Amino acid sequence: MRHMIRIRDLIFVLTTLAVAAACSGPEEVAMSDQTAATQTVYVNGLVYTQDRDLPWAESLVTKGDRIVFVGSTEDALQYAGGDGKLVDLQGQFVMPGIIDAHTHPGLISTGAADLSGLDETVGENEEPATPDRMPSRPREATLAWLQQYRDDHPFFPLVISQGVWDVAAYVPDGPHKRDLDAIASIRPIVLFDNSGHSVWVNSAMLRTLGIDRDTPDLSENLSYIVRDEAGEPTGWLKEFVLTHHTGGKSVPSPDELKERLLKYVDYMSSKGITTLWDAGNFNMEDAVYQAAHDIAIEGNLPLRWEGSYHIWKPNQIGTAVESLLRLRDKYGHGTLRFNTIKIHYDGMLDILTAAVLEPYVTDPDNYGGVLFTPQRLSSFMQELDGHDIDLHLHASGDRATRNILDAVEQAQDALGRPLKIEVTISHLFLVADSDVKRFAELNVHANFSPHWFGGTVYGKAGEINVGPERASRSQVVGHFVRQQANVTLSSDVVHNPRRVSPFLGMEMSITRKATNTADAVTLPPLGARISLEQALAGYTINGAAQLGLEGEVGVIKAGLLADFIVLPQNPFETDVEKIHAIEPSATVVAGELRSGGF
Repeated sequence: MRHMIRIRDLIFVLTTLAVAAACSGPEEVAMSDQTAATQTVYVNGLVYTQDRDLPWAESLVTKGDRIVFVGSTEDALQYAGGDGKLVDLQGQFVMPGIIDAHTHPGLISTGAADLSGLDETVGENEEPATPDRMPSRPREATLAWLQQYRDDHPFFPLVISQGVWDVAAYVPDGPHKRDLDAIASIRPIVLFDNSGHSVWVNSAMLRTLGIDRDTPDLSENLSYIVRDEAGEPTGWLKEFVLTHHTGGKSVPSPDELKERLLKYVDYMSSKGITTLWDAGNFNMEDAVYQAAHDIAIEGNLPLRWEGSYHIWKPNQIGTAVESLLRLRDKYGHGTLRFNTIKIHYDGMLDILTAAVLEPYVTDPDNYGGVLFTPQRLSSFMQELDGHDIDLHLHASGDRATRNILDAVEQAQDALGRPLKIEVTISHLFLVADSDVKRFAELNVHANFSPHWFGGTVYGKAGEINVGPERASRSQVVGHFVRQQANVTLSSDVVHNPRRVSPFLGMEMSITRKATNTADAVTLPPLGARISLEQALAGYTINGAAQLGLEGEVGVIKAGLLADFIVLPQNPFETDVEKIHAIEPSATVVAGELRSGGF
């Protein structure tokens, strides 16, 4: 319901106001540059600002795209001077807009996820019910589904499932093409796994891709073709082999992609997300960013989109800066910006491609792989420093993280000063205890995706591969917080778009267990849990620091951009295991209502 009226209609209220009390601590900013902008006064709320000087307030005033005043309702009305609109928040909770610091709207929209069920009311750990959803496990159920799918779709030239197969059901040897060949010997089959980092294909698909025993791997122990003892491909393609050989040919038409992308970013906005950092689109970036650009040009982009150039093959690094600048020049518009290069530095524990300090239990000769040596990474950091381009790196294994931290130290030694760019390491499934404290020392941001903390999305295969002891210290976000690292939180959603909700992430940061699941198990160690205050910071002020947007967003403070959300309930007074169900009543970006209402 809206509670918006002209302030001058309540001018009589101002005549009863006393001079603002000194203890109220109001924040205000000069208005000389926004005299013609629309002014809005939001009163009678519970405003959680993330501003250390004024952590709580009742009201705020916006003018144009900026916050111009934060303080008490009484002082806000006096500051407004009878101009603009009045919004009665009726006690609702107000907080800075959510910053999703690592996510994939482009991959979701190019077809990696089913967007048809976004409006359905289902559990956060469920997928919308569809007849074409393949069961993830056991192996027998997956194969039986495929046989039925083949029979039900006799004219489909290619079988690509809705749903994924669970890597844990195939440890340690992995899947094999012979099982799929028995179902379809002529029609290609490609099945995506639940880690999002490998595919299982049949012989027909290998022929379609042109992959045989002589096909070279993209990178050693990282993006490679699994082969049998005779050197023949088994049908298990790890990391980005499929992406490389398909060349982005699975992208929808421009109109369909734009429609899907707009639907998804509107959904993100409805969940309170006001800024996202795009973690990469592989070789589909031009299609994705053209669609995002068109949406932005039309004024329909409901959030700030920080785009990136994505390095996933070794030969990209030499032209990466040029490539990012091309994206910036061609597609940058308004809140669609390009300031970061992302490197997929290692792989995943689930499929034995994460770079580890100790060998895998299930493959004692395997230490995983990295895309570049620390020395090459260091020289690249120095190059980025010269161009003021930030760097974000995927790192799942402890060896990968150590390499990156060593590269930062080498770059700083070579420059004779700290790097002036933002460096972020994401995922951090395994990190050596001695390296956790180095994040704060080197000013490296630590990014986590807390909807993984429950272990229900994936991770079972990783647990088997590294053994129970190492698995018991996975994603220890609380340890990073205690060591004063700047911890940011994100969704990194690819398969299930509803898990983009930051409130799901907040709850699981606190509990480290899945929601709406009777037999949910808390992911160890218990000391890795964080508080609601720390989770809120991870989604707001800390995310702003990661993106180099401090002083612009992440805090409700006079002079900053008017990005904030309104919640119908106070998260601090909500049962912890019900935080995931919070739905924002309004999302405001640059002073403009983008979702919901008041």
